[in-house]
Amino acid sequence: MRLIALGVSLAALGAFAQDAGEPIIETTAPVIGLGPADAGAELNTPPAEPQPGEAAAVAPADAPVAASTGEAMAPPPAFVKGELSVYLGSDRLSVKRNRIGVSAGLDRFGQALYLLIEPQVDLRFLDAQLGIGIGVPLRLELVDLNNTSNPTQNLGRVRKEDWDSVHDFGRLLKYVNYGRKEDSLYINVGQRYSTTVGHGAMVRRYAPNIDIDYPRVSAEVDAYNHLGGFELFTNDILEWNQLNGLAFVKPFGFVGENLLPLKTLSIGVTAGLDRNAPSALKTNSLGVRQLEDGRLAADTGAIGLIGFDVETKVIKTEHVDLKPYADYTLMLGGEGGLTLGALGRFNVGTDIVNAFRVIAELRILGSRYQPSYFDTFYEVERFSFRQVGVNAAGLMNLVPKGTYVRDIGLGARTGYYFEASYGIRDAVGVTFALEGVTNDAAKNFVAHLEVPVLNFVQIFGSFYKRGFTSFGELFTPDEKMIAFAGARIRPLPFLFINGRLYKTFRVNPDSQRYDNQFGFVVDVEVGYEFGKARDEVKPEAAAPPSSVPATEATPPPGEGTPPADQPAPPPAS
Repeated sequence: MRLIALGVSLAALGAFAQDAGEPIIETTAPVIGLGPADAGAELNTPPAEPQPGEAAAVAPADAPVAASTGEAMAPPPAFVKGELSVYLGSDRLSVKRNRIGVSAGLDRFGQALYLLIEPQVDLRFLDAQLGIGIGVPLRLELVDLNNTSNPTQNLGRVRKEDWDSVHDFGRLLKYVNYGRKEDSLYINVGQRYSTTVGHGAMVRRYAPNIDIDYPRVSAEVDAYNHLGGFELFTNDILEWNQLNGLAFVKPFGFVGENLLPLKTLSIGVTAGLDRNAPSALKTNSLGVRQLEDGRLAADTGAIGLIGFDVETKVIKTEHVDLKPYADYTLMLGGEGGLTLGALGRFNVGTDIVNAFRVIAELRILGSRYQPSYFDTFYEVERFSFRQVGVNAAGLMNLVPKGTYVRDIGLGARTGYYFEASYGIRDAVGVTFALEGVTNDAAKNFVAHLEVPVLNFVQIFGSFYKRGFTSFGELFTPDEKMIAFAGARIRPLPFLFINGRLYKTFRVNPDSQRYDNQFGFVVDVEVGYEFGKARDEVKPEAAAPPSSVPATEATPPPGEGTPPADQPAPPPAS
């Protein structure tokens, strides 16, 4: 019933989104936003026919030649905005076109090797603006690496842990996407992409997929027009434990472009909630951490945040878009933080648009507040954010994120965040980000590369490193690192080879904690791809104006011709 209600609500947003303007907040979500062009092309007006007794006008020799109808009607390239890396935050590639196929390959999961068989369907509708992906992954055990005496004892056994709860059936839905981030209506439901709300002060690149043994289907809906809009997000449509939202107004959105800072002034309110945030991990009488259904057991309570945002544009041309912004976010029961930032977007080229995106932030942070609280690592850190000594069993005393930030604190500090991206829409995307604070040498780093342009091969790779103190340890493969990489090769029209590497987290039942683990999948797929990808759907060119007979185009005397002693009205602009 929740899914039905969600569908009805999304359909109702269509009318709201028709009056499209520009959203208050430009965000970093896992799908690229393509906005309307900032400037249109003026059509050349043909010269009027000379009246009887008048000499025909002769153009100066150095006058520019008027463009042909086809050239005049050609629209300028749309200004590229939004995230330039589609797969940043994803754990695998998604196909570009319609696809029906079955894949089979080797999957190392934990300490065992499996044969992974997965029937998959991907469909595109509405000029490829709507995409749906469904799959049924089945792992059949081949070798148990921990069982040295008889490693093939469970040969052919279906891994029951993948399907032992209602929640596990969320892994069937890969994605449902409509539009791009920063379109007037954007919908993202699934496991594939990360989510950012607003400028990211509360939610920045939240990833539903870093716990590989616990699939989450997150959902996001954005809608706006020239006077306001909203963003809504939940981390898991089957649990709804995390809810986030942004509502904004543009009180002067009706004024002209000549008052740009006033017209683009946006004022917003954000709120976030984890209603079942762990407050302390459960242990037995001996101090050993406990598990429930293979998950870490914890006492829980609500963690809430509220924020206020404002932004405006100071430059908007065909090639440059610059907006400063300010956010203040407060952790309920804790303290707050102020972010002063600027987002710059730059487009170079016409036939091929090279897009650049730069974000710079200065942060003034209270001790009991964490910026971008719901981030890429959140689903792990909500259980084990920091270690504080050892418990009675001699085990690490792991403190959940909410408890540590709100009750212990991180110290008053000043922070920074810098991000730079380059991309050619649907061809290549590169992103780097770095953040840190003044009272701790630890820094966070993100790097990403994707090349989805070729039909016979597609590749991507994402790298995250948390809490490193020197760049010499940046690529050390420790528990502070997450990495995803994938490739798809088509040697034959019906044959595909897919590869995926990952270094991420899963609960280790032996140590009763999240362990950072390496894994890979290689499979061969037999299938059929058809139809067009979104980047291959071209907008229809505007039809040239129909020719009108001169007798109909020329107004009768007294209706359209000014008296001889009055100047003719200026031509329409």
